[in-house]
Amino acid sequence: MTLLLAGRHPEYFRACVDIFGPSNLFSFIDSVPEHWKPIMERWLGDPVKDRERLEKDSPMTYLKTMTKPMLVIQGANDPRVVKAESDQIVAALKEQGTEVEYLIFEDEGHGFSKKSNEIEAYSRVLEFFEKHKGH
Repeated sequence: MTLLLAGRHPEYFRACVDIFGPSNLFSFIDSVPEHWKPIMERWLGDPVKDRERLEKDSPMTYLKTMTKPMLVIQGANDPRVVKAESDQIVAALKEQGTEVEYLIFEDEGHGFSKKSNEIEAYSRVLEFFEKHKGH
């Protein structure tokens, strides 16, 4: 949701933090675990039949208006929202010159299983927002 709002309504934000978020609904649908694939149509839609709605709801559609500084946090072993989802948005933001920081936890999946990682992540979020509160 952070990525989608950062692109659709950048005027409401000074900076954004995305934690374990899909950046492209088409690649997200393709990357979920095999046992999820049968239910993805009901959850998100069919990439062919619902193409227009999936494009409208994909954060990557709004990349050009993602102009505010962003911190992206990702678990390297996330089976739900795979690291490639964050990799692609971070690369695209850097390519267009948007300020982006990328924090990857090599020993996490979707969410925090280790208290030390959770503390590090939220400390970085606080530092990030403090850094950008006046922009």
